Amino acid sequence: MITSKFALLSLVVWLGTTNALHIPRQEQESSSNNSENSEGDQSPIATPYASPTDNYETHDTATHTYSPYPTDYHSDSDKHTYHPTETQTKKGEYTKGSGHGGECTTTDLGWIPTSGYPTPTPLATTNANAITPTRTGPIGSHTGSAIDFKGDYSDWQLEEFWDDWVGPVQEPPLRDTPCPPQPYPLPEDPPHLFPDYLVSHPEDILTKYKFPKDFLFGWATAAQQWEGAVKDGGKGPTVWDWASRFPGFIVDNTTSDVGDLGYYLYKQDLARLAALGGNVYSFSMFWTRIFPFGSADSPVNHEGLKFYKDLIDYSWSQGIEPVVTLFHWDTPLALQLEYGAFASERIIDDFVNYAETVFRAYNGTVHKWVTFNEPVVFCSQGGYPINSTFPEGLNSTVYPYTCSYHLTLAHAKTVRRFRELNIQGEIAFKSDNFVGVPWRGYDNKEDLYAVERHAAYQIGVFAEPIYVSGDWPEILKNDLPPEILPRFSDEQKELIKGTADFFAIDGYRVGYVTAPPNGFDACIANISDPLWPVCNQVNFYEPTPYAWGFADFADKRVPWLQNTWQFLRQSLSDLLRRYPTDGGIYLSEFGFAEPGENEQPYKYIATTDTKRELYFLSYLGEVLKAIVEDGTPVKGTFGWSLVDKLLRISQSFEWNNGFSVRFGVQYVDFNSPTLERTFKRSAIAMSKFWNSHRNGDGHGKDDKGDDKKKW
Repeated sequence: MITSKFALLSLVVWLGTTNALHIPRQEQESSSNNSENSEGDQSPIATPYASPTDNYETHDTATHTYSPYPTDYHSDSDKHTYHPTETQTKKGEYTKGSGHGGECTTTDLGWIPTSGYPTPTPLATTNANAITPTRTGPIGSHTGSAIDFKGDYSDWQLEEFWDDWVGPVQEPPLRDTPCPPQPYPLPEDPPHLFPDYLVSHPEDILTKYKFPKDFLFGWATAAQQWEGAVKDGGKGPTVWDWASRFPGFIVDNTTSDVGDLGYYLYKQDLARLAALGGNVYSFSMFWTRIFPFGSADSPVNHEGLKFYKDLIDYSWSQGIEPVVTLFHWDTPLALQLEYGAFASERIIDDFVNYAETVFRAYNGTVHKWVTFNEPVVFCSQGGYPINSTFPEGLNSTVYPYTCSYHLTLAHAKTVRRFRELNIQGEIAFKSDNFVGVPWRGYDNKEDLYAVERHAAYQIGVFAEPIYVSGDWPEILKNDLPPEILPRFSDEQKELIKGTADFFAIDGYRVGYVTAPPNGFDACIANISDPLWPVCNQVNFYEPTPYAWGFADFADKRVPWLQNTWQFLRQSLSDLLRRYPTDGGIYLSEFGFAEPGENEQPYKYIATTDTKRELYFLSYLGEVLKAIVEDGTPVKGTFGWSLVDKLLRISQSFEWNNGFSVRFGVQYVDFNSPTLERTFKRSAIAMSKFWNSHRNGDGHGKDDKGDDKKKW
């Protein structure tokens, strides 16, 4: 007999239990966890709610048990039968002290200045997120599981898990969820820094061009960086919670224990996003906030489901569409220690189970889903102590491709399940990096081949199988034997091909690409070559005697980042040509690290982020020209990031600069008891550009303009 977890939920409530944080998941037959062989429940899922304003929650005030389904929802499958609890509350009514949703005190937390004659105080030179990392263990095992819960997934076991593997965590400075003032006031316009003949104002750029009416403009965050409150609400530990305790893992020794504290401050952040005119918020969910232990046989944390429901609801209430990423590198620590996570095929069914739980919970209120964020970067993450969990023989050469193999299958099976259940909306994954521009010109055959190699390894490794062929790019298969790059079966190729509805690119920059110094053949044959196996080189300067830099540079701690606006339009169209899709393309992350911002002595200097302002205006202008002049179906732009946070990683394991490099359009004072946010110039400039160019017909010049290009 397959027992429904929701039937069990009702039984728990009926019995009046007081330990309702974790609700046991249904028993599963051995075949039901095999996505390839299980036909299982393929009946269409009922739409839980037609609009974000419907009443669709049940909440037991005695046990805090939560279900995301409407009271009249019944699936035809016994596996997912839902029986509502008797105690129900209307939307917006929660038990006192729950921390989220419902009634709250309206306050700006002192973030809105009132004095016309301020006296700035020096910024702290230390960061409250910093710790002294001293752990040398415990670490993983190469010969078997480093943990064994023996089926015990109790609250007590979770607390022991935290204590044994992570240790003490920093407590949040507040645990309330205050409501922001409505409408949220913006600051007065910042003064112009340059003469008009040198720099145009945002509203004076491309004045006859408009974005499409359904264009999505907003910002993005990631759970590990933004949420904080890493132990609150029944969340389990991630690899970051563990590894950040080891010396040298994070350059500035900061953790994400508190981070931006979005878990409690999300209403403030969303109201401020809406005040800027944004209509979309892209965020990721913690796998371990839904499944603290990660695995399919472990319990669902309903308090985690409730938090994300509140976040989604509040987004819609502010006129903001939520875009949800299921996985932004925050691997459940339990799965990393048990079997090496993405080093094992066991990750596939555990991820599909997590994804299906989330799909069912929020079907109808999330219209755009992302399975994995930047898988090329993620699968390159193999540093210590993470590599202590890899199975014996899986070294740093092999692991990235083992990870890629399992992740591609996890993505494909997740999307197939999404479609079997008739979940509303679209789904894809997010690529990063760029195809590239031949350094010595398009008539240089060596550099053209270098560009193809760069495209294959940095984007095509996932985009080629998912959008085009179902299989790895030919360049990779020619370079890497099956012992390094596992091969897909014909059945797997059919499973993978076509499992994305749109293309999403985290397109921070585009670079010049050239041949390796010793030639392709020598590089490909030499596994010790520092450029192997990609065997191309990215240059940041012109191929001229003076070697001019061809774009403005960001903070020196992120040397890979430049403001390469001049290549953006070509890059967007080239990606769609190579990886065609009917759903268009999203610039799903783009952002800039203002040089030395974290070291500035006063906030008024740190918020004068001129380079970031020019970066965002340049990119937004080029996106607008791509839509109007090129006919490229760009559907939205999500700036990185809404608030300052951990560094968006380059090509290394960790977000390794901690909080010392800032990417936000709002300055976060990490030493403030309320994690105070302050708008930077870039936020106001982006807002002005968007609000003066929004709501056009989306096809060409506004009003009397001509030469419109249809998509």
